[in-house]
Amino acid sequence: MKGIDPDLKPQRNWRGEAGLRVPFYKRSWFSALIALFLLALVAAFGAYSIVVAPLRQEAEKFDLAELRKLESASIIFDRNGEEMARLYVLNRTPIGIKEVPQHFIDALVAQEDSRYFQHNGVDYIGLARAVWLNFQAGEVTQGASTITQQLARQTFQLMEKSYKRKILEAFLAQRIERHLSKSEILELYLNRIFFGLNFYGVQAASRGYFGKDVRELTIEESATICGLIKSPNNINPLRHPQRALKERNHVLDRMVQEGLLASDEAERLKLKPMATAPQSSDPRLSYIFDAVRTEVMNLVGEERASIGGFKIYTSIDQDLQRKTEESMQKHLKTVEQRQGYEHQTFEQYRGIISDYRARLKRGEIDPTTPKPKPEYLQGAAIVMDNKDGSVLAMVGGRDFGDSQFNRALDSLRPAGTAFTPFVYAAAFSSPGVYPGSKVDDKPFDNKRVQIGAMEGILGEWGTEMDSPKWSMSAISLRESLVGGRNAATMYLGERTSMQLVRDVATKAGISTPLSDYQNLFLGSSEVRLSDMCLAYSNFPTLGSRPKKLHVIQRITDSEDKIVHQVSSDDIDVVQSMDPIAAYQTHTCLVEALHRGTGSPAVSDYKLGEFPCAGKTGTHYDFKDLWFMGYTSSITCGVWTGFDKQKTIYPGAFSNRVVLPIWTEIINASSTAYPATEINPPDTAERIELCRKSGLRATDYCYEKIKGPDGVEKSIRSTYLEYVRPGTPIDGYCTLHTGEGLPSEIASFQHSASLNTPDAALIPDSSKWAHIEPVRMRGVTVIGMDPYNSAIAVPKASPVNEDGSPVKKAIPVDPGEEPTDVPTLKLAPPPAMKIEL
Repeated sequence: MKGIDPDLKPQRNWRGEAGLRVPFYKRSWFSALIALFLLALVAAFGAYSIVVAPLRQEAEKFDLAELRKLESASIIFDRNGEEMARLYVLNRTPIGIKEVPQHFIDALVAQEDSRYFQHNGVDYIGLARAVWLNFQAGEVTQGASTITQQLARQTFQLMEKSYKRKILEAFLAQRIERHLSKSEILELYLNRIFFGLNFYGVQAASRGYFGKDVRELTIEESATICGLIKSPNNINPLRHPQRALKERNHVLDRMVQEGLLASDEAERLKLKPMATAPQSSDPRLSYIFDAVRTEVMNLVGEERASIGGFKIYTSIDQDLQRKTEESMQKHLKTVEQRQGYEHQTFEQYRGIISDYRARLKRGEIDPTTPKPKPEYLQGAAIVMDNKDGSVLAMVGGRDFGDSQFNRALDSLRPAGTAFTPFVYAAAFSSPGVYPGSKVDDKPFDNKRVQIGAMEGILGEWGTEMDSPKWSMSAISLRESLVGGRNAATMYLGERTSMQLVRDVATKAGISTPLSDYQNLFLGSSEVRLSDMCLAYSNFPTLGSRPKKLHVIQRITDSEDKIVHQVSSDDIDVVQSMDPIAAYQTHTCLVEALHRGTGSPAVSDYKLGEFPCAGKTGTHYDFKDLWFMGYTSSITCGVWTGFDKQKTIYPGAFSNRVVLPIWTEIINASSTAYPATEINPPDTAERIELCRKSGLRATDYCYEKIKGPDGVEKSIRSTYLEYVRPGTPIDGYCTLHTGEGLPSEIASFQHSASLNTPDAALIPDSSKWAHIEPVRMRGVTVIGMDPYNSAIAVPKASPVNEDGSPVKKAIPVDPGEEPTDVPTLKLAPPPAMKIEL
């Protein structure tokens, strides 16, 4: 037939004789394959154009200078602009790659990137493996990120889990490899990445987990740290030692597989326990610097804080800070040296920690055994500026390395009797109540106090002294607060209203919940020392206080641009207490410090001669001790106690333990922050009261007092009280009838009685002594009173240059020459000549 090759032989196959064989490139399946290939090529080109090319271009936009912008050290300045310290806001200490031992680098590359020194930033073999495993899983479960890719991701925050991010990361890694050496990349990587807890960079991790510099790490310690990288918080050896042990051994196996460690050496190291010896904190930190770092983080955010390089201007007074720390250590050590002291001491804990670390290193104790917690006596103190709430000094504990818990800012402890001034301030806020008002001073019925396990014993319902006594009569509110009369305070609290006391304390600055029961009045509620300082600052400022405490005044960046400036709103004061009530409480606290429960400050601890006031605070069973006090310029609070409440020692009143600390701090502050007299509110009315009767004073309110030299002197037994206008104060003193009068006044009255037809009006006459004189109840001058005739001012007594009183002339009968009074003889006046 035409068109058929006669030599063409039919082919046979298993199907039988076949027809003519068509070339494969003419077959339909080949055409389809070519079409699919071309389609895939077009798709790939389209994908590259749409997805990959833009990502490559995007990778070129990143500023590689950011790789070297690790957090720079920030400089902390005191309130006078003097440098205090340089530290990192994040816990990071950059180091050079030469300080990292070779076995650490071997462990790192074996675990994270075995082909690190061969690839150009992307491990294509590892990438193909990850793609296949992810395809099988149906989701992204495996990564193939090289060390360079991880550095790119950490630096530029490429955290999205997607193939798009992976491609961008790969391009960026290749770009990094073109610009930096392998050693430079390793150094930047090890200084940047997070190793769990608050450890950024390998040096912080080395110190934090093993208490040593990175150059001192052993092979197994290096393997432990490298094993943390994939999940730092979940493998943390301090919290999860078994997980960390498993990962450490896996890293050692990888080192063997990569030929970086001998097999027998790895097996020997794997037998070692997971022994950590953590250095709990950066040795450059203290409670005050940690508070600064925390406040910076809150103000600028962690992301910006990670850049560092800030200039941080604080309110801290370095001299006062140093004195506060020294005084705290000195006096608490004295308490621990007290005979019969039964608790752990600071020095004993040093020995316990040394022994713990030695035994851990020798493998004698389980590596999961936690570090012993300090159980020694702790203390805290805050000194604040009354005008703006800036912190001048702060102590949060005795050793920041032992415990980072800041007891000055974060601890909640019962205030004890340091809370009682707010009970009195609440009472004085009520109409008709003033420090001269009376309250019962007698034993309190314990059965009436149903909440708080209060027993009415020493330091609670009695007084703050070893042998509590009650007067069994009504006493003034002033004497009750000054003398720490706790039973009288309870009676006053009940009479005042629990809700009013809570309202006054809360508005004053106490932010924690307060008790709903009677034990509120004696400070059973837990409060912060920082809140108590704010609340006490109402008393020297007539009821106004700063809104909050702050340490940082201003923050600038490396280019001196202001990042944060304390706002005027933050330092503005708020009126949070009735001015008259605040001043009345203040006058009581002045006496509480100088002649009440705080009097040892004057007699024993050498309190300076400047205006100041304060109140002791002893909680039930001597478990928490406070002293809160102030001058016109500053407020200072001191607390001491155990982290787990227990009796410090029987009879540990606050005026024996914390008052010496407070006194030294307040004395140290007096030069830089002078104390001035605190004046009463303009709206208050001044009256003079007799200390003995509590009634309005008369001219006869004197007492005979023997001085140190044994000489008996007449002392005016009165004091000035400032009360709310309209306060009813009826009656004048009838207890004093002249027996305590100074001799010159008594002799003047005696002489006057002999020459005055109205001698019966002189109360010295026994005939009329039982009759109270009729006295004026109101002012005698309406309007201006330039000579203070309505409310007289205290009169000055003339004295000679040597301080002795000036003798006064007294009237005598004609011809009578007194023997004890010098005669004054005057020459006759000259004759006057009058010219007309």
